[in-house]
Amino acid sequence: MSKRIIPSIILYVVAGLLLIYSVWAYIHCAGIISQAKAAGQLAASGNEYDIMSFYMGNCAQYVVYALLLAAAGLILQKKSPAVNVPAVSNLTIKNNTNDDELDELFNRAEDDDTD
Repeated sequence: MSKRIIPSIILYVVAGLLLIYSVWAYIHCAGIISQAKAAGQLAASGNEYDIMSFYMGNCAQYVVYALLLAAAGLILQKKSPAVNVPAVSNLTIKNNTNDDELDELFNRAEDDDTD
């Protein structure tokens, strides 16, 4: 098993649990709203914002969290492209300069410093 499979499975399981919880919360919220309407405590017209806020606060946020966790699990599960980095010992450095020219240059600099 890959090192990325287990964390992605955990993310999928948590996302599934959050999705199940959000469905349960939605059913519970719908029951509360319908009971309040039946008892005459809540009128649907004029209270649309409050009803939507009740749903958003109690169940919609968990759907968003479940989607984010599932997306994170999918991203984690995908393999990143392998980058071919050559080992340092395999690198070759092309030397375009002549060592005699460098020796001559540095010898001149040392001669100028001694004056």
